Amino acid sequence: MMARMRDGALIHEHGVKMIGLIEKLLSLDLVIPHELSADIILLSLPSSFANVMVNFNMNKLEATLEELVNMLANYEATMKKEKSIFLVGSSSGSKKGPKKKGKKHSAPMKKIKPNKKPSPTKLNQS
Repeated sequence: MMARMRDGALIHEHGVKMIGLIEKLLSLDLVIPHELSADIILLSLPSSFANVMVNFNMNKLEATLEELVNMLANYEATMKKEKSIFLVGSSSGSKKGPKKKGKKHSAPMKKIKPNKKPSPTKLNQS
């Protein structure tokens, strides 16, 4: 009940470990309802899996423990993709940022337009 996923560990490895522990308990003739087994696995996860836990419980999903671990592994893969896209997006976003935020950068351009000093200097020259 106190087992927790280690930092940096893959969810699949952790899930297999947890299923093994649950099966050991079952071999000792300890009766564990399936819902409790799924909850034990979900509660052993870090807070980064909170969305999956809420979704699983709110939608009352039914899955074998292996299916649950596969769902968690898919979520983990999706999160890694989103993080890598975010990192790529943030580095390329700085290049694309001014293009997307052209409206915000139009204000500095407007500042440049009123500062047209050639027009006043032409007046000063004449």
